[in-house]
Amino acid sequence: MRKKNYLCIKIIMGVCLLFLAGCSSRGSETEQISEDLTAPASGTASQEPTPTDSTGSMAEKEPAEITVPEDGLSDMENTTEEAFHVPTLPDTGGGLMDFVPEGWELWDSAELDFNEDRIPDYVGVLDIVLPYSGAGTDINLTPPRILFAIASEGPGQYRLDFQDINLVRTRDEGGVFGDPYLPLTAEKNSFTLYAYGGSAWKWSEKNTYTFQNGIWRKTMSESTYGYGEFVTSYEKNDWEIGIGIRKERADDFSYMEKYWDSENPQDKDRFDVEYEVALDEPPTLYQSGMRWYLAPERVTDWSVDSIEFSEDVKLSEDRVKSPDKSYKTNYCDEDCVLYTFQDEDSSLYYLAMYQFQNRKLFILTESDTAIETAKIYKKKIYYSSGIMEETSYKRSQDKQTQAATETNTIGLSLNRMNLDGTGKEIIFEYRYPETEQEIPENRLPYLTLLFEISGDEIIARVYIGNEPHPVYRMRIDGKELRQIGQIPSEILQ
Repeated sequence: MRKKNYLCIKIIMGVCLLFLAGCSSRGSETEQISEDLTAPASGTASQEPTPTDSTGSMAEKEPAEITVPEDGLSDMENTTEEAFHVPTLPDTGGGLMDFVPEGWELWDSAELDFNEDRIPDYVGVLDIVLPYSGAGTDINLTPPRILFAIASEGPGQYRLDFQDINLVRTRDEGGVFGDPYLPLTAEKNSFTLYAYGGSAWKWSEKNTYTFQNGIWRKTMSESTYGYGEFVTSYEKNDWEIGIGIRKERADDFSYMEKYWDSENPQDKDRFDVEYEVALDEPPTLYQSGMRWYLAPERVTDWSVDSIEFSEDVKLSEDRVKSPDKSYKTNYCDEDCVLYTFQDEDSSLYYLAMYQFQNRKLFILTESDTAIETAKIYKKKIYYSSGIMEETSYKRSQDKQTQAATETNTIGLSLNRMNLDGTGKEIIFEYRYPETEQEIPENRLPYLTLLFEISGDEIIARVYIGNEPHPVYRMRIDGKELRQIGQIPSEILQ
């Protein structure tokens, strides 16, 4: 009955948003980049699997010790010091409702038979019973939803197969749209999670997990982003065949209008850049949750036992910021997070790594420009940074054209280093072409570098203000560099 009411509310909200979308204006490209990067947690956020039990299923460690006020949740909107208690679900039960703890409700569920004994198994989503209508504005005050599965062990006998709090979006993670959750589906030994959100600019997510050889693995994912029904970014990963598909096109209104108003149906499906990537080994369900960019939002304990500094970092220990106080979390996985912070005194930016198991902080490198993106791939850290130089440009003052000088970001570099901060090297460098002129006509545009690593290759996209963005492909050592396109692919007059 809850699901039916929920779907009715979704339909009503959707009609309202279609009306409001026409009155909305698009945010800047810089804001979109920031939203995309706010990223992809410790054992306090999800329970790491222990070795499989006799049935081949993953058991889980105890969850976080997260406290909640004794008088309920009524005061949670007024404090940032308290969090929600995530209960450990029972190990066994006679049916689905036996795994629903007090104070929580079964938000959604689906039937499947992943252990193939011809007795129904179940996957479900739990949500906390809230005594108030709103969950507040701070994402850290929103309780996580618990994804779990139970496996049959005979008629009327079930055991907990897993529980995880990272894979399902919370009620506050849908933007203006509201609760982004959509009902899950299941078939045979797989289940699929869905989410949809945004406002005029909308996004969607679809993730499928399959029980294979006693382990849950992510086998398919699909995501979109765009204005209304006009998709500007599409990504699909199929781990069954080991191939990912990427499609990108310009998201400026002048370009979009050319195609959504076109009488040619093919124009609506035309993208500026389309390419495939080789996928690495499919992640487990646990790894998928820990590698999701929102996973750090579920972490409640960022205690630090020790801090180490790379040799080229000159920063006192009292100036170090922990991940929850960071400038931005760049990357997260089951072992650590990479994040950046800025020192207010020196204005320098620092890339740091927090390790969950030993609660150790490594301050890896420092930069005079922001470190926008960082990733770990095959025991190497890859990160982007700006190239700063003093440049001149022409400006008009008192009806005369004069040369002005300022320090600016004139290019970008993609760097890599070892996990301890040693062995730093530049593997790719982009310099804005106008910096080769003695005096460029205008101030230099905003520059930033985004990249993806998979199958021992890097796809790098250079954002250049309102100009076309070149897209490059290279090996993970920077060799075999080639440009595979630009966005937009053509310049409108």
